[in-house]
Amino acid sequence: MKTWSIALLVTSVLLSSCSDWEGQPRKARAQRAESATGDIVVGVVWPTDGPKADLWQGIDLATREINAAGGVLGRKLRIVKADDAGSLAKGRLVAQEFADNHDMVAVIGHLYSFISLPASAIYQAGGLVYITPGATAYKINSQGFDLVFRSIASNRNLGIQLADYMYGKGYRRVAMLYEKTTNTQSLANYFEQHARDLGITIVDRRRYLQGSEDFTGQISSWKDLYAIDAIFLAARLQEGSSFISQARRLGLSQPVVSGEGLDSPAILTNKDAQGVVVPEEISAAGKAGAPYKHFVGLYEGAYHKLPGTYPVVGYDALYLLANSMRTANSTVPDKVAAALHATKGWQGAAGSFTFDATGDIPDKKIGVKKVDHGRFVDLSCGPDMRCDADAAAVPDARPAGKAP
Repeated sequence: MKTWSIALLVTSVLLSSCSDWEGQPRKARAQRAESATGDIVVGVVWPTDGPKADLWQGIDLATREINAAGGVLGRKLRIVKADDAGSLAKGRLVAQEFADNHDMVAVIGHLYSFISLPASAIYQAGGLVYITPGATAYKINSQGFDLVFRSIASNRNLGIQLADYMYGKGYRRVAMLYEKTTNTQSLANYFEQHARDLGITIVDRRRYLQGSEDFTGQISSWKDLYAIDAIFLAARLQEGSSFISQARRLGLSQPVVSGEGLDSPAILTNKDAQGVVVPEEISAAGKAGAPYKHFVGLYEGAYHKLPGTYPVVGYDALYLLANSMRTANSTVPDKVAAALHATKGWQGAAGSFTFDATGDIPDKKIGVKKVDHGRFVDLSCGPDMRCDADAAAVPDARPAGKAP
């Protein structure tokens, strides 16, 4: 009788647990995290190939550094890695697999906004804290989700700051070219709205389909019909690089200022890209700070070169999670998210982070750099900085610094 009663009790508990995961996954995940004592499981999903795959290097460096220092709350971080390959179908599949992992408490990732948007709903419903260090769509943080965060500038923030940059350069007549996708069109819209508010005249606005190869129509029109000071280009790497080459070879010599799609060392291989201006997620103040200097030393020691943008933002994203867990003294996703929302002025390698109620960082400053003879040169370099060949402004004498 006693054996039967114990078996019945166990079965009842198991059925109750299954019911919680099916009906109330957020509550069930919180309860599991509250009592967990093993590794802290964090999912990271990002392409393993392509111009921005080096985010993984920053994730790996942060994981090793955090765990070597004793982990978080006395527990080691364990990273579950996945590659969405830039595919919406695969991205959704990975998101659901992560949501079905009952030990996982948070997710970092998805490079593209068209994947991040539906994935964020899956993470929210599953009770996982989600930080994207890649997707810029402003809409991600306007869904009313309390577990969803972005650790880079939104396309709205980018558009405004790039318009400010172009106005400051004295460009008053600007032509625009952008890819006909929701996120890139949004970047173009935010840029145009703020540019007009500043007094910049948008003399022409053109769009193209993803995968386009021939831009001679736009180039000929701008070259022959309009007097323009500069071009704003919101494009992915492949199409953006093709446009620049065709423009230069057809005699369109005006300065080109791009969106974040061209922030990749791969653009440096295009000899026609000389002088092209590219934004990056590392602010000038960030590069002057101890966390960035520390990261540069860490990265150089591991990879024997200076870091680009995405190792830095990957490193910061994991540290943001770790520090929020410490602040919350918990790995329960609701408590970690509350600590993230309360983050004000946290200094990471890419600069200062202050989250608002939506999980966005609307005041995050970006950096600006240009292509100069096969390297990136930081346009914010001062007299005490040397601009080196990878987009990084690095002090001549670098102290070891401390981990952020």
